[in-house]
Amino acid sequence: MSLPDLLKHVYHNATDEVIRRGKKIFHTSGVQVLENDSLTEQISFRVRNDVYSNYYKVIVENYMHPKDLSLRCQCPYNMGSVCRHEAAALFQLNDLLQSGYFDNVKMEYDQKHTTVRMRQITMHFLKLFSSASIYAKAETWTAEKRVQILEAKDDAVTATVKEDNGKVYEVLLKQNEERYFDTSCTCDHTEHPLCVHKTTVFLQLLNTYGGHYFSTLRNWDTQKDKLLSLYGYSLKDDLKGKFEFSYHEGKPFLRVLDPSIKKIALQPAAPVSKYKKEEVVEEPASVPQNRRLGVVVSNKSPYFPYTSFDLISGEADESGFEYKGSVEKLELGQYISPAGLQDRDKLLITALRKQSADELFKSIKRETPFGEFWDSLPKEMTESPKEELKKQAWDFYLPRYQRLLEHYASYPFVYFLPADQKLGLAQLQKTGFSSKYFHTRLFVAPAAGKSGDVMLELKFRIEEDVYESKDVTVINSALIRADDIFYAAAGPDALAIVDQFPADGLLRIPAADWPRYLKDELLPLSASTDITFHEDLREQVTEEEPELKLYLRETDKMMVFKPVFDYAGVEKEWLDFTPAVTATNGKVVLHQRNEATEQTYLNLLRYLHPAMQESRKSHSFLLPASEALKGNWYFSFMDKLNEANVQIVGHENLKQLRINPNKPKTQLQISSGIDWFDADMEISFGEERVSIADVKKAMTKKQNFVSLSDGSIGLLSEEWMDKYALMVKLGAAGGGNKLRLRKFHFSAIEGLSEEIDENEVLADIAEKRDRLLNFDFEKDSPSIIPDNVHATLRPYQQAGFQWMNFLNETGWGGILADDMGLGKTLQTLTFLQHYLNLNPGALFMVACPTTLIYNWENEIRKFTPDITYLIHHGAQRRSRLEDFAGVHLIITTYGTLRSDIKMLSQMQFDYVVLDESQAIKNPQSQIAKASLLLQSKNRLALSGTPVQNNTFDLFAQMNFLNPGMLGSMEFFRNEFATPIDKMQEEEAKAHLRKMIHPFLLRRTKEQVAPDLPEKTEMVLFCEMGAKQRKIYDAYRNSFRSKILGEIEEKGMERVQLSILTGLMKLRQICDSPAILNEEESFENHSVKIEELVRELTENTGNHKALVFSQFLGMLNLIREELDRLNIPYVYFDGGTSSVDREKAIQSFQNEESCRVFLISLKAGGVGLNLTAADYVYIVDPWWNPAVEQQAIDRTHRIGQTKSIFAYRLICKDTIEEKILLLQERKLSLVKELIADDNAFLKKLTKEDVAYLLS
Repeated sequence: MSLPDLLKHVYHNATDEVIRRGKKIFHTSGVQVLENDSLTEQISFRVRNDVYSNYYKVIVENYMHPKDLSLRCQCPYNMGSVCRHEAAALFQLNDLLQSGYFDNVKMEYDQKHTTVRMRQITMHFLKLFSSASIYAKAETWTAEKRVQILEAKDDAVTATVKEDNGKVYEVLLKQNEERYFDTSCTCDHTEHPLCVHKTTVFLQLLNTYGGHYFSTLRNWDTQKDKLLSLYGYSLKDDLKGKFEFSYHEGKPFLRVLDPSIKKIALQPAAPVSKYKKEEVVEEPASVPQNRRLGVVVSNKSPYFPYTSFDLISGEADESGFEYKGSVEKLELGQYISPAGLQDRDKLLITALRKQSADELFKSIKRETPFGEFWDSLPKEMTESPKEELKKQAWDFYLPRYQRLLEHYASYPFVYFLPADQKLGLAQLQKTGFSSKYFHTRLFVAPAAGKSGDVMLELKFRIEEDVYESKDVTVINSALIRADDIFYAAAGPDALAIVDQFPADGLLRIPAADWPRYLKDELLPLSASTDITFHEDLREQVTEEEPELKLYLRETDKMMVFKPVFDYAGVEKEWLDFTPAVTATNGKVVLHQRNEATEQTYLNLLRYLHPAMQESRKSHSFLLPASEALKGNWYFSFMDKLNEANVQIVGHENLKQLRINPNKPKTQLQISSGIDWFDADMEISFGEERVSIADVKKAMTKKQNFVSLSDGSIGLLSEEWMDKYALMVKLGAAGGGNKLRLRKFHFSAIEGLSEEIDENEVLADIAEKRDRLLNFDFEKDSPSIIPDNVHATLRPYQQAGFQWMNFLNETGWGGILADDMGLGKTLQTLTFLQHYLNLNPGALFMVACPTTLIYNWENEIRKFTPDITYLIHHGAQRRSRLEDFAGVHLIITTYGTLRSDIKMLSQMQFDYVVLDESQAIKNPQSQIAKASLLLQSKNRLALSGTPVQNNTFDLFAQMNFLNPGMLGSMEFFRNEFATPIDKMQEEEAKAHLRKMIHPFLLRRTKEQVAPDLPEKTEMVLFCEMGAKQRKIYDAYRNSFRSKILGEIEEKGMERVQLSILTGLMKLRQICDSPAILNEEESFENHSVKIEELVRELTENTGNHKALVFSQFLGMLNLIREELDRLNIPYVYFDGGTSSVDREKAIQSFQNEESCRVFLISLKAGGVGLNLTAADYVYIVDPWWNPAVEQQAIDRTHRIGQTKSIFAYRLICKDTIEEKILLLQERKLSLVKELIADDNAFLKKLTKEDVAYLLS
């Protein structure tokens, strides 16, 4: 077995110095893989230089097809065929290939020669290069003394190993120059570098002599001779005063004592051939002035391919293109004086020496394992070499022919000497070298006569010129002479074809042999040469349907689909437009391609997936592996291919993406406990079973697939995920295949009724589902509305009351999330009164924002006066438990709850109600933590906007109501919040909606109050004046440069404060630069105040209006303007006392003259009833559209009889206009997990910031 092709490329195309330095880089770990594209067979390396500490990038292409191998290096030294960095990269690449580094390369090892990369014998490496079973057997055989050592010397051990059947195998182990092991065995094992016989011998040596045994076998005289040979000496010579040896770590190093002695490589001399008798050539006494060297090509070499390139010397005439006088032959193996030679002539000496027979023998021995023992090589090369030996010779000669003819294409002194002539100037035929290559062409026609034989004629093509064989002299299969010019073969294919033909270029195939020859030998050549068939030997087939095939491969990140069209056994790839050619009954059959069928197939592949990519270079389609594993795509893909009768090839060779063709089958048994369901779940893919733990692990990683024991991938189909995923995620894994779920997770198993055998479980689930979800407003309610509730509840309010009663029976909590104005307070008070009637000693607590304390007080007085209440708020609030005796309901604020939690947590409540429960949306806040410390039998939450900003708002509220329902905070964030908010995953949204739906009751105004007046929302665009615009543009440009720069430097997370500060100031300028809190104060330039006053004085008439602004400074400016114009108004903000707020509300609601209510957006967004107004003005847009909607809904409530008009004042071409667009993305935020499947949540991103500041 010869060297691998990559190493051949190095040895045949690089100089000895390049090879030496390339090995040095490789052996000192100077090569690193950057990236590998196994699909296009392109790999790039980072290669360290061997002299300076700099690196170069080397790209290798077509490394699996050595004939098309391509190298590129970025270094400036890449002047020849291979530089040192390319050589190092090829050494590294060969090492990777031989070690099985690439998954797409299946290695088969020939035990006649394998190289094992270990420098001493260790058990670790023996196990690494064999297998567990091989190593175990080798240990047994070693103990049984199956090994017989025949010889151990000169770095090599020869041994035999006897098997159980008595058969004996010979093993040779030898440490090579790199100190790795060349190994050989006569067995046929192919799976590992070390077979059991080699492993046994290694183990025997390790156990007997130790890991460094081969160091004791090293013949240092051989190493010394190699070192001396660099200077033309050997140990047989007298070395006194010339050389001495020193030793380092046991290795000999040569020291030159005589400075006049130089390395042979630095002199124009060459080593003497040991295959010829040494001849002493005396240097001429005088050297001609115009001495030139020439090349004589002849067929006089005794060694294959029997062609010699001899060097001659003579004096050139005045033209410099001819010799005058006589010429003499110079022996390349002798010293040749460089005196008087041109530089090009000196290089010619080296070039011819590089392709001498001596160099050939050296190359073959180097390429052949244990080649140094091949003493009979010269003899074998003189007779009829074997085909393998010929191939090695051509591997050596062809690149050298090509380089010589290219470099000396214009050289004048090139001659041909006929075989029957002796060397002399008169006998030499002047010719030349060409850098062009010859290609072959074959012409096939029936032979003359009726024999039925077929004649093949060989012709030669050189670029556009075609030569018949009679016009060409074939020197050897790789070299021809035409028109007195030598041409080298274009490649191994061309010389292989020439090798088959006799000198006249005609080959006759007998009729009996023709069909076999055509099919097995001639047609395969069509891939490498042009073949023209006579029309009598051709047939054509049209309208043939090809067999469609799809070859599957995989790369690191891609699944690769290679379409193939099979015409009668001939496979044609996509983008190969040549006809399919077959042989039938001695004729060539041309199959016309069926373009319609092929295009239909290609289009099927193109549109199988939106992410499908085309790779024209690899004639394939590519799909990211992650996409191939999503949902039901793979099963749909297989079904479509089956429908199209496409044969799939290569599925069994896939490793990472070998998908099990079976859909998951699930056997399920569910039983019911006191507060839980137990599920016994068995999942299988065909014969392969998978555990619940593995499925949960996959889901935790966001994977919809599991690894099976046979190495394949089991895909959890969309149907399976829809049916079982939520149950598996929520369940706690027990032993075996068991899951345990809490009963409030019943929605996770409600769709599995067909698979649940226990009627009791089915009835339990059905009853819970019906009572939570199905409210019939026409039927009598199970619970009667208490007589002491002084209100008539609408049907939907009665349903809310019944819903709360059912939650009470089950011990679960829930969120009443009706739209604002639909009476959440009334429904809650009705339920609490009903509960109090049944449990007279009950104690309730309501926690709400400060602004809603008096709203609750008014509602209690109005609807449920039998409930005694206490407002626990303010500096004079009660501080002892006994102070609350006789109270049914404690009303407090979230701030007071946080402050007094130590006392409140000691009280035992029947119900705790959180009004505007989004106040605890941050689970890390002190309010949220305090709420969890309250002791209560059950809990309720009220909120028109339970989700304001993102999905995570839900967690703390649901965790307060039903602890553990949504899992841990981390679980909820990973499974729901992040997938929904950042990736808009519909599956996660559907699962969360399914979980919370029974515990979240939401009705919109449109659903329950169709007679509610419609509200109209409009935008009033305002055009800034010149002064206001100038200030705005200056701030915007400054903030854009500063903020975007900080984002690039620190990232979004670390510049939130800068972003918010910058955007806030721009919004303030849109209102008025005067409200900026800056060292430099600005005048009031506000187009919005102008527009607002115009609206209030000209358009509202006698109607009442609410004016909202986030900025107190803006509200003060508006107040100043209203005061100037004598327009009556009322005002409150977050700093207004509760009493003053109530006065303002009553004044606005009841006094006809008070037409304007100025309100801080945050202070007035929660818990106010202001139905007297029918105009709403939002002076500045708020980040969260839900907050604005709350403000608008202050007037858009039940009891309203007028149409509502809501206006947003927006400065044109500013950040405000861009905020509107961001709001559109979040307008349906509250509905995301409740009703609207099409809505999605967005967060502020870097792109959003750049857009807002543009």
